[in-house]
Amino acid sequence: MLFTKTIANWTDWGAVYQDVPAFLPLARAIFAKEGLPPIRETSPLTPGTNAVFRADDLVVKIFAPKESGLDAESDFRTEQAAIRRAESLGIATPKLRGAGFLEDKYRFYYLVTDYISGKEAGTWLKTAGKAQKGQFCGWLRDALRPWNTPCGDGGFRRDMAGYSLENPRWKEISPAAEACRRKLLPSLAAMPEVCVHGDLTAENLLVPDESVPVIIDFADTVLAPACYELPPVCFSLFDYDPDLARMFWKSPEPLAEALFAGLLLHDFGADFMGEICTRFLGISPKELPSLKPVENFLRERYS
Repeated sequence: MLFTKTIANWTDWGAVYQDVPAFLPLARAIFAKEGLPPIRETSPLTPGTNAVFRADDLVVKIFAPKESGLDAESDFRTEQAAIRRAESLGIATPKLRGAGFLEDKYRFYYLVTDYISGKEAGTWLKTAGKAQKGQFCGWLRDALRPWNTPCGDGGFRRDMAGYSLENPRWKEISPAAEACRRKLLPSLAAMPEVCVHGDLTAENLLVPDESVPVIIDFADTVLAPACYELPPVCFSLFDYDPDLARMFWKSPEPLAEALFAGLLLHDFGADFMGEICTRFLGISPKELPSLKPVENFLRERYS
Protein backbone atom coordinates (compact mmCIF):
# COMPACT_ATOMS: atom_id res chain seq x y z
CA MET A 1 0.00 0.00 0.00
CA LEU A 2 1.46 3.33 -1.10
CA PHE A 3 -0.99 5.75 0.53
CA THR A 4 -1.40 5.16 4.25
CA LYS A 5 -3.75 7.94 5.35
CA THR A 6 -7.48 7.35 5.90
CA ILE A 7 -10.03 9.30 3.87
CA ALA A 8 -13.66 8.77 4.83
CA ASN A 9 -15.04 12.27 4.23
CA TRP A 10 -14.17 15.78 3.05
CA THR A 11 -12.63 16.73 6.38
CA ASP A 12 -10.16 13.85 6.11
CA TRP A 13 -9.18 14.97 2.62
CA GLY A 14 -8.79 18.58 3.76
CA ALA A 15 -6.36 17.47 6.44
CA VAL A 16 -4.06 15.63 4.06
CA TYR A 17 -4.26 16.99 0.51
CA GLN A 18 -1.39 19.49 1.02
CA ASP A 19 0.86 16.87 2.65
CA VAL A 20 3.31 16.22 -0.20
CA PRO A 21 5.24 13.41 1.60
CA ALA A 22 1.97 11.49 2.04
CA PHE A 23 1.47 11.43 -1.74
CA LEU A 24 5.08 10.94 -2.79
CA PRO A 25 4.94 7.11 -2.94
CA LEU A 26 1.88 7.40 -5.19
CA ALA A 27 3.63 9.96 -7.37
CA ARG A 28 6.69 7.73 -7.74
CA ALA A 29 4.46 4.85 -8.85
CA ILE A 30 2.62 7.13 -11.29
CA PHE A 31 5.91 8.26 -12.84
CA ALA A 32 7.04 4.65 -13.21
CA LYS A 33 3.72 3.69 -14.80
CA GLU A 34 3.93 6.57 -17.28
CA GLY A 35 7.58 5.92 -18.14
CA LEU A 36 8.71 9.24 -16.68
CA PRO A 37 12.11 9.83 -15.02
CA PRO A 38 12.31 9.03 -11.29
CA ILE A 39 11.39 11.93 -9.01
CA ARG A 40 14.34 13.70 -7.38
CA GLU A 41 12.80 16.78 -5.75
CA THR A 42 9.30 17.95 -4.86
CA SER A 43 7.83 21.26 -3.74
CA PRO A 44 4.29 22.44 -2.90
CA LEU A 45 2.23 24.61 -5.24
CA THR A 46 -0.74 26.94 -4.66
CA PRO A 47 -3.35 24.76 -2.90
CA GLY A 48 -6.72 24.15 -4.51
CA THR A 49 -9.10 21.20 -4.20
CA ASN A 50 -6.80 18.34 -5.13
CA ALA A 51 -3.28 17.30 -4.19
CA VAL A 52 -1.02 19.29 -6.53
CA PHE A 53 2.75 19.62 -6.28
CA ARG A 54 5.86 20.04 -8.37
CA ALA A 55 8.06 17.04 -9.06
CA ASP A 56 11.26 18.19 -10.77
CA ASP A 57 10.11 19.78 -14.07
CA LEU A 58 6.61 18.34 -13.93
CA VAL A 59 3.40 18.96 -11.98
CA VAL A 60 1.48 16.08 -10.42
CA LYS A 61 -2.23 16.47 -9.75
CA ILE A 62 -3.79 13.67 -7.70
CA PHE A 63 -7.55 13.94 -7.48
CA ALA A 64 -9.52 13.36 -4.30
CA PRO A 65 -10.86 9.78 -4.15
CA LYS A 66 -14.61 9.21 -4.16
CA GLU A 67 -14.46 8.41 -0.43
CA SER A 68 -13.90 12.13 0.16
CA GLY A 69 -17.39 12.85 -1.17
CA LEU A 70 -16.14 14.53 -4.36
CA ASP A 71 -16.85 13.23 -7.87
CA ALA A 72 -13.17 12.96 -8.74
CA GLU A 73 -13.55 10.84 -11.87
CA SER A 74 -15.80 13.44 -13.48
CA ASP A 75 -13.34 16.23 -12.64
CA PHE A 76 -10.45 14.18 -14.00
CA ARG A 77 -12.18 13.40 -17.30
CA THR A 78 -13.27 17.02 -17.68
CA GLU A 79 -9.77 18.38 -17.18
CA GLN A 80 -8.13 15.75 -19.37
CA ALA A 81 -10.55 16.45 -22.24
CA ALA A 82 -10.20 20.22 -21.82
CA ILE A 83 -6.39 20.13 -21.86
CA ARG A 84 -6.43 18.04 -25.02
CA ARG A 85 -8.88 20.46 -26.64
CA ALA A 86 -6.69 23.43 -25.67
CA GLU A 87 -3.62 21.69 -27.13
CA SER A 88 -5.47 20.96 -30.38
CA LEU A 89 -6.47 24.64 -30.67
CA GLY A 90 -2.92 25.87 -30.09
CA ILE A 91 -3.79 27.54 -26.79
CA ALA A 92 -0.78 27.89 -24.48
CA THR A 93 -1.18 25.37 -21.67
CA PRO A 94 1.20 22.95 -19.92
CA LYS A 95 1.71 19.83 -22.04
CA LEU A 96 -0.03 16.71 -20.75
CA ARG A 97 2.58 14.03 -19.92
CA GLY A 98 0.42 11.41 -18.22
CA ALA A 99 -3.19 10.71 -17.26
CA GLY A 100 -5.04 7.81 -15.69
CA PHE A 101 -5.65 6.24 -12.31
CA LEU A 102 -3.74 4.18 -9.78
CA GLU A 103 -5.51 1.53 -7.71
CA ASP A 104 -4.17 1.61 -4.15
CA LYS A 105 -5.92 1.96 -0.81
CA TYR A 106 -8.26 4.15 -2.87
CA ARG A 107 -8.59 4.75 -6.59
CA PHE A 108 -6.61 7.90 -7.34
CA TYR A 109 -7.05 9.64 -10.68
CA TYR A 110 -4.10 11.76 -11.74
CA LEU A 111 -2.69 14.13 -14.35
CA VAL A 112 0.97 14.93 -14.99
CA THR A 113 1.83 18.09 -16.91
CA ASP A 114 4.88 20.23 -17.60
CA TYR A 115 5.83 22.73 -14.90
CA ILE A 116 5.72 26.32 -16.14
CA SER A 117 7.91 28.86 -14.36
CA GLY A 118 6.19 32.22 -14.21
CA LYS A 119 4.29 34.70 -12.09
CA GLU A 120 0.61 34.26 -11.37
CA ALA A 121 -1.14 36.71 -13.67
CA GLY A 122 -3.03 38.47 -10.89
CA THR A 123 0.24 39.32 -9.17
CA TRP A 124 1.97 40.23 -12.44
CA LEU A 125 -0.80 42.65 -13.46
CA LYS A 126 -0.37 44.65 -10.23
CA THR A 127 3.01 45.96 -11.40
CA ALA A 128 2.69 45.70 -15.19
CA GLY A 129 2.83 48.86 -17.31
CA LYS A 130 -0.06 50.01 -19.47
CA ALA A 131 1.45 48.57 -22.66
CA GLN A 132 2.08 45.22 -20.96
CA LYS A 133 -1.49 45.14 -19.66
CA GLY A 134 -2.81 45.89 -23.13
CA GLN A 135 -0.74 43.08 -24.63
CA PHE A 136 -1.90 40.66 -21.94
CA CYS A 137 -5.58 41.52 -22.46
CA GLY A 138 -5.18 41.16 -26.22
CA TRP A 139 -3.50 37.78 -25.79
CA LEU A 140 -6.29 36.54 -23.50
CA ARG A 141 -8.97 37.76 -25.91
CA ASP A 142 -7.23 35.98 -28.81
CA ALA A 143 -6.85 32.77 -26.78
CA LEU A 144 -10.53 32.71 -25.86
CA ARG A 145 -11.76 33.34 -29.42
CA PRO A 146 -11.22 29.71 -30.56
CA TRP A 147 -11.86 28.32 -27.07
CA ASN A 148 -15.30 29.89 -26.53
CA THR A 149 -16.85 28.01 -29.46
CA PRO A 150 -19.35 25.13 -29.72
CA CYS A 151 -17.69 21.74 -29.24
CA GLY A 152 -20.52 19.23 -29.31
CA ASP A 153 -20.94 17.43 -26.04
CA GLY A 154 -17.24 17.00 -25.33
CA GLY A 155 -18.09 15.21 -22.09
CA PHE A 156 -18.40 18.56 -20.33
CA ARG A 157 -21.18 19.51 -17.92
CA ARG A 158 -23.86 21.68 -19.48
CA ASP A 159 -27.17 23.41 -18.61
CA MET A 160 -25.60 25.69 -16.03
CA ALA A 161 -28.91 27.52 -15.62
CA GLY A 162 -30.56 24.29 -14.53
CA TYR A 163 -27.63 23.33 -12.34
CA SER A 164 -27.63 26.72 -10.64
CA LEU A 165 -31.17 26.12 -9.37
CA GLU A 166 -29.72 23.45 -7.09
CA ASN A 167 -26.45 25.26 -6.32
CA PRO A 168 -26.36 25.65 -2.50
CA ARG A 169 -24.08 28.71 -2.69
CA TRP A 170 -27.05 30.84 -3.74
CA LYS A 171 -28.57 30.30 -0.30
CA GLU A 172 -26.10 32.93 0.91
CA ILE A 173 -27.94 35.77 -0.84
CA SER A 174 -31.30 37.18 0.24
CA PRO A 175 -34.51 35.33 -0.74
CA ALA A 176 -35.67 38.47 -2.57
CA ALA A 177 -32.52 38.64 -4.71
CA GLU A 178 -32.59 34.90 -5.35
CA ALA A 179 -36.22 35.12 -6.49
CA CYS A 180 -35.19 37.79 -9.00
CA ARG A 181 -32.31 35.64 -10.22
CA ARG A 182 -34.53 32.62 -10.75
CA LYS A 183 -36.92 34.66 -12.88
CA LEU A 184 -34.05 35.59 -15.20
CA LEU A 185 -32.60 32.09 -15.57
CA PRO A 186 -34.94 30.84 -18.36
CA SER A 187 -33.82 33.63 -20.69
CA LEU A 188 -30.16 32.90 -19.86
CA ALA A 189 -30.70 29.19 -20.50
CA ALA A 190 -31.80 30.00 -24.04
CA MET A 191 -28.43 31.55 -24.93
CA PRO A 192 -26.09 29.47 -27.16
CA GLU A 193 -23.66 27.21 -25.30
CA VAL A 194 -19.93 27.26 -25.99
CA CYS A 195 -16.92 25.74 -24.26
CA VAL A 196 -15.79 27.90 -21.33
CA HIS A 197 -12.84 27.47 -18.97
CA GLY A 198 -14.95 28.86 -16.14
CA ASP A 199 -12.10 29.57 -13.73
CA LEU A 200 -9.78 32.16 -15.30
CA THR A 201 -8.79 33.59 -11.94
CA ALA A 202 -5.71 35.47 -10.75
CA GLU A 203 -3.98 32.13 -10.04
CA ASN A 204 -4.95 30.17 -13.15
CA LEU A 205 -2.94 32.12 -15.70
CA LEU A 206 0.84 32.22 -15.54
CA VAL A 207 3.11 34.81 -17.13
CA PRO A 208 6.56 33.36 -17.95
CA ASP A 209 9.50 35.72 -18.42
CA GLU A 210 10.12 35.02 -22.09
CA SER A 211 6.96 33.52 -23.59
CA VAL A 212 3.22 34.08 -23.88
CA PRO A 213 0.94 33.64 -20.85
CA VAL A 214 -0.21 30.12 -20.09
CA ILE A 215 -3.66 28.93 -18.98
CA ILE A 216 -3.80 26.21 -16.32
CA ASP A 217 -6.41 24.24 -14.32
CA PHE A 218 -9.20 23.28 -16.72
CA ALA A 219 -11.14 21.27 -14.14
CA ASP A 220 -14.14 23.65 -14.18
CA THR A 221 -14.61 23.59 -17.97
CA VAL A 222 -18.31 23.49 -18.89
CA LEU A 223 -20.63 24.22 -21.80
CA ALA A 224 -22.36 27.52 -21.09
CA PRO A 225 -23.08 30.93 -22.64
CA ALA A 226 -19.86 32.83 -23.38
CA CYS A 227 -20.71 35.37 -20.66
CA TYR A 228 -20.02 32.62 -18.10
CA GLU A 229 -16.30 33.23 -18.69
CA LEU A 230 -16.45 36.86 -17.52
CA PRO A 231 -16.91 36.89 -13.70
CA PRO A 232 -13.60 35.18 -12.83
CA VAL A 233 -11.78 37.32 -15.40
CA CYS A 234 -13.19 40.68 -14.28
CA PHE A 235 -13.51 40.05 -10.55
CA SER A 236 -10.53 37.81 -9.75
CA LEU A 237 -7.96 38.12 -12.55
CA PHE A 238 -8.52 41.87 -13.04
CA ASP A 239 -9.51 42.47 -9.39
CA TYR A 240 -12.46 44.70 -10.42
CA ASP A 241 -10.21 47.04 -12.43
CA PRO A 242 -12.53 48.57 -15.06
CA ASP A 243 -9.64 49.75 -17.23
CA LEU A 244 -8.31 46.21 -17.60
CA ALA A 245 -11.81 44.96 -18.35
CA ARG A 246 -12.22 47.54 -21.11
CA MET A 247 -8.85 46.62 -22.61
CA PHE A 248 -10.02 43.02 -22.74
CA TRP A 249 -13.62 43.50 -23.88
CA LYS A 250 -13.98 44.27 -27.59
CA SER A 251 -17.59 43.37 -28.30
CA PRO A 252 -20.63 45.41 -29.34
CA GLU A 253 -22.54 43.90 -26.40
CA PRO A 254 -22.30 46.10 -23.28
CA LEU A 255 -19.79 44.55 -20.87
CA ALA A 256 -21.91 45.29 -17.79
CA GLU A 257 -24.87 43.36 -19.23
CA ALA A 258 -22.77 40.36 -20.23
CA LEU A 259 -21.04 40.38 -16.85
CA PHE A 260 -24.36 40.51 -15.00
CA ALA A 261 -25.68 37.54 -17.00
CA GLY A 262 -22.50 35.55 -16.35
CA LEU A 263 -22.69 36.36 -12.65
CA LEU A 264 -26.21 34.92 -12.35
CA LEU A 265 -25.18 31.68 -14.07
CA HIS A 266 -21.72 31.04 -12.69
CA ASP A 267 -21.02 28.16 -10.33
CA PHE A 268 -19.33 30.66 -7.99
CA GLY A 269 -21.61 33.57 -8.88
CA ALA A 270 -23.00 33.73 -5.36
CA ASP A 271 -19.48 34.08 -3.95
CA PHE A 272 -18.68 36.92 -6.36
CA MET A 273 -21.99 38.59 -5.56
CA GLY A 274 -21.25 38.33 -1.85
CA GLU A 275 -17.87 39.96 -2.42
CA ILE A 276 -19.48 42.81 -4.38
CA CYS A 277 -21.93 43.36 -1.54
CA THR A 278 -19.38 43.44 1.26
CA ARG A 279 -16.50 45.11 -0.59
CA PHE A 280 -18.36 47.73 -2.64
CA LEU A 281 -21.96 48.05 -1.48
CA GLY A 282 -21.29 47.89 2.26
CA ILE A 283 -24.02 45.34 2.95
CA SER A 284 -24.36 41.64 3.54
CA PRO A 285 -25.66 39.62 0.57
CA LYS A 286 -28.49 38.60 2.89
CA GLU A 287 -29.55 42.27 2.91
CA LEU A 288 -29.97 42.65 -0.85
CA PRO A 289 -33.50 43.99 -1.50
CA SER A 290 -33.25 42.74 -5.10
CA LEU A 291 -30.58 42.32 -7.78
CA LYS A 292 -30.81 45.99 -8.69
CA PRO A 293 -27.95 47.22 -6.44
CA VAL A 294 -25.59 44.68 -8.00
CA GLU A 295 -26.76 45.45 -11.53
CA ASN A 296 -26.34 49.20 -10.93
CA PHE A 297 -22.84 48.66 -9.52
CA LEU A 298 -21.79 46.77 -12.65
CA ARG A 299 -23.23 49.42 -14.95
CA GLU A 300 -21.54 52.26 -13.09
CA ARG A 301 -18.18 50.48 -12.95
CA TYR A 302 -18.03 48.89 -16.38
CA SER A 303 -19.99 51.21 -18.69
